[in-house]
Amino acid sequence: MPFFSIVIATYNRARLIGETLETVFAQEFTDYEVLVADDGSTDGTREVLARYGERVRVLRQENQGPGPARNLGIRHAAGQYVVFLDSDDLWFPWTLAAYHQAIGMYGKPSVVMGTPAKFQRPEELSRVKRGALKTHAFADYFATAEAPFVRTACVVAVRTEALLRVGGFTPLRIISEDHDLLYRLGTEPCFVWMEEPLVVGYRQHGSSSSRDLERGYEGLCYQLEQERLGRYPGSEARRRERLTLILHGVRHVSRWLVEHGRPDLALDLYRRSLPAHLVVPRWRYMLGFAPWMVASVALKPFRR
Repeated sequence: MPFFSIVIATYNRARLIGETLETVFAQEFTDYEVLVADDGSTDGTREVLARYGERVRVLRQENQGPGPARNLGIRHAAGQYVVFLDSDDLWFPWTLAAYHQAIGMYGKPSVVMGTPAKFQRPEELSRVKRGALKTHAFADYFATAEAPFVRTACVVAVRTEALLRVGGFTPLRIISEDHDLLYRLGTEPCFVWMEEPLVVGYRQHGSSSSRDLERGYEGLCYQLEQERLGRYPGSEARRRERLTLILHGVRHVSRWLVEHGRPDLALDLYRRSLPAHLVVPRWRYMLGFAPWMVASVALKPFRR
């Protein structure tokens, strides 16, 4: 049994996935398996993957989106921990070694979340140096509600049994499906945030498409509805922590929607979140968002 199962979901990434895999095979820590879930690629991704032979286990499905693709990898994972890697991101040689060290330090926590380094060109990552291990432990993920760090599936290692217990990712084609997963893992014991060293080169792409904007809106609406229906763990005792996390996403996405030309979706998300904001009040947002949005839309033509 390998210690890590590396799950890489991919779709039409023939140009980038080879570069991603090379950073996997350059790891100092080598007790791992590589599972690539090909979500129905049509651009030559299969041919690129074939070059790696038995070093990569390729799983294929018809195009269903990143959630089902990652779930396909989870179902086939043999490792104690699943580590997710996006097929356009890059690892540093110390990435798995750092995860392994953090896991050993805390007696096999449910989730370890690392810290990414953003980049547009791979050569930018040469400036990233290996820092000494610096970690912060919490009772569980919900206990991190007030902690200021980036939260995304591309920097997590999760106990395989915990992933299977909560059912993996939602199959819906939404953005922030990784946050939904973290909420469903919210009460799994021991969450560790690894501040240093940085473990993932997180590739920054161009401007958002209209469908990206819609999926971002749909993702936050989904989380608000899941919370309303009591689908996340922790019951009433953990409600404030859950809402703190969800509403942070609401505020970020609603501003993002306005800035990218979808004030209609932003206003609807604002409206849907108001009952929750009354529980965890953020008065600056509640009172100031609508006037800010109107002013932003009115002034946009003059900023071009």
